[in-house]
Amino acid sequence: MANICSYDDNEYGVHGEIHNHSDSRNHNLNHLHNHDHSNSSNLFTETFQTEKKLKLAFLLTLVILAVEFTGALLSKSMALYSESGHVLVDASSLFLAWFAQIQVRKSPSEKNTYGYHRIGILAALLNSLLLLILSAILIYESYLRLMHPEKINSHIMIIFPLISLIINGFIGFKIHGGMHHNLNLKSSFFHILGDSLVSLSIIAGGIIIYLTGYYYIDPIISLMISPLLALGAFSVINETINILLEGVPKEIDFTQVKEEILKTPGVKNVHDLHIWSMSKSFKLMSAHVLVEPTVVKSSDICCIINNIQDVMEEKFKINHTVIQPELSACDMTNSFCIHKNL
Repeated sequence: MANICSYDDNEYGVHGEIHNHSDSRNHNLNHLHNHDHSNSSNLFTETFQTEKKLKLAFLLTLVILAVEFTGALLSKSMALYSESGHVLVDASSLFLAWFAQIQVRKSPSEKNTYGYHRIGILAALLNSLLLLILSAILIYESYLRLMHPEKINSHIMIIFPLISLIINGFIGFKIHGGMHHNLNLKSSFFHILGDSLVSLSIIAGGIIIYLTGYYYIDPIISLMISPLLALGAFSVINETINILLEGVPKEIDFTQVKEEILKTPGVKNVHDLHIWSMSKSFKLMSAHVLVEPTVVKSSDICCIINNIQDVMEEKFKINHTVIQPELSACDMTNSFCIHKNL
């Protein structure tokens, strides 16, 4: 809802400073203060929940690693050996994502004024690149197995991946709810999905080998699964690159944002509009807003700023909004400025 502001007689001075601190202005500033604290609180809660999910996923992945490697030793299955290596890299990736999420909770500093949100993005990018490499390795190993099949213990090949599949299912259930708002969770989910699909292929291959002795089925299934892992990795890579290049988040329509700002009472025009994000859940917007000539009171300008901030938060989930108001007398869109060297 847009704010309904009461106006007073406070006006801007020559340098755009508000001279009289009225109750109306204090109310507006308190609104902005509470608005920022609400956003910070929500981000902190979301970050902490993500951290807990990644920690759980990492610890349970270590359990899966122990299960897979034990199964490989007992069955002499190269598929399980390969899967153990796959899980080992996944565990490393989850640890990296967990560590990155811990860094996000660190307070901003004079050197890092936005905090450490981009660490999570870099971790997600690295995770996805590892997933691409793993997909290529899986294709290569499947090809070798197809060319040179080996006899294995099919019973163990079925039982141990089944245990891993159950644990992976539990991990996926725990982190799925937050994957749409956090790239690390999304990247980790695709890692888990990849592990689950590989486990399913090994289980299916084990059953068919047990029933028919046909050893070629396992690498054939693996060759069908690998492209799916690569597609998931490309999806995350595309998002992380867009964030690192400070592109407009794909879920936000730039034109619609501009139209909403222009709908705000008292706004004549908007320019220098920028929309970007520090992470999947932390979105920012800045704009120069030219106000109508009739807007001369400081309380009017505060009301316009508040209304724009509320609309950005409610309609577009933009957490951090910076508005630079410009009086009509300062409209320089059709003028040239000469800056003197001091």
